[in-house]
Amino acid sequence: MLELQSQSTPKGSQPLSEDEIGDQVLGKRPGYSKGLGWGPKPKARRTASASSSSTSCSRSTEKEIELQAKLQEALERIEVQDRNHQALTSQVESMKKMIEEFTRAQQGPPHDP
Repeated sequence: MLELQSQSTPKGSQPLSEDEIGDQVLGKRPGYSKGLGWGPKPKARRTASASSSSTSCSRSTEKEIELQAKLQEALERIEVQDRNHQALTSQVESMKKMIEEFTRAQQGPPHDP
């Protein structure tokens, strides 16, 4: 290693760096990453590109709009059902009163002994 460092370099070329000398003397080793040591090399992380983030965002916005429309439809159906329920309740009360009146009329006036 010292021998390679002490060798003169031809004109116009740069001397070998410490890393290059180390590679020549020791050879390249699979599984070793400079600065990280031995072990598997970390896999490159995928970063979301702006276009994929934008696509994902517009999909989310479309889904939100779709869900808002479904919610609005459901609320409208609930309102209609509530009005129908109120109308039916009113009809039932009217029918009860009619039945009571009819029953009283059938029985006639109360008898005094």
